[in-house]
Amino acid sequence: MYRKPAKKSLGQHFLNDSYYVDQILQLVDPHADDCIVEIGPGTGCLTDHLIRVVQQLIAIEVDHDCVEHLRQQYAGMNHVSIIDSDFLKLDTSALPKSLMPFRWVGNLPYNVSVPILLQLAEWVDWVEDGHFLVQKEVAQRCCAQVGERHYGRLGVVLQCVFTLESCLSVPPAAFDPPPKVDSEMFVMRPLMDSKRHYLAHPLFPSVLSKSFSHRRKTMRTIFRGSITDGQWENLGIDSQLRPEKIHRDDFYRIACCLANEIPS
Repeated sequence: MYRKPAKKSLGQHFLNDSYYVDQILQLVDPHADDCIVEIGPGTGCLTDHLIRVVQQLIAIEVDHDCVEHLRQQYAGMNHVSIIDSDFLKLDTSALPKSLMPFRWVGNLPYNVSVPILLQLAEWVDWVEDGHFLVQKEVAQRCCAQVGERHYGRLGVVLQCVFTLESCLSVPPAAFDPPPKVDSEMFVMRPLMDSKRHYLAHPLFPSVLSKSFSHRRKTMRTIFRGSITDGQWENLGIDSQLRPEKIHRDDFYRIACCLANEIPS
C-alpha cells in the first residue's frame, strides 16, 4: 500500500484499516453501472476496490503528491479519471453530465467537510446518494433532528434536500495519523419531497444564522422588533421556544414573514 506523510494543512487522516475499508464498501455497495465520484481519495485505499466494480470512477484530489500516485497507479484504466483540484474550486465541466446523478463517496478532510456538504446541497440534482466519513460531531450535526443537542444550521440546510442517517463509527486507530476524535460515516439520499425552495429564499440563510447564533434565547427575543406577537400567533409558532425546537418548515415561514410573503 502506498504511504505518504499526511499534510496537516489539508486536514488529512488516511484510512488504513482493512476492516473498516471493507465495512464502508459493504455500505456503499457499488454496482457495475455506477458512476462514483470520490472526494479526497488520498492514497487510494477505497479507490482500489471501487474501480474493480463500477462503470466509471472520478476521483477529485487536492494533494498533488496523491494525484501523481493515483495517475500512475491507474494509468491505462479508461474508466478512471483523476482530477487535480480543490473540490470547492472544481470546474464542474469535468463531471460528465451524461452520467448524472452520481454516487458520491469520501473520507472528507476534517477542515473542509462542512463546506463540501453544503456545496452538495446546492448540487442535489447531481446526487444519487452519498456516503461520507467525517468527524463524529459533524455527522451528529448533519443528522440531528429537532430538539436534539446537535440540531443546528447545518442539519436544517442538508435536511431540506436530503435524508441523512449515520451508519458506521470509526475509531482514531483506523487512520494514519490517528485523529484526536472519533469519526462516523453517514449516508444521504435526495428527498422525494424536496424543500429546495427553502434554500433559494433570500432570507432563509440569514434566519438560520441569526437563530442559531443565539441558541439560548427565545425566538421572540431573537426577532424582537422584526416580528410582532400577533405575527407569531398567525404563524402558529410558539415564540417562547428556542431555535433547537424550531422545525425547518417554521424557519421558512419566518423568512416569508420577514419578506412579507405568503409561504408557498
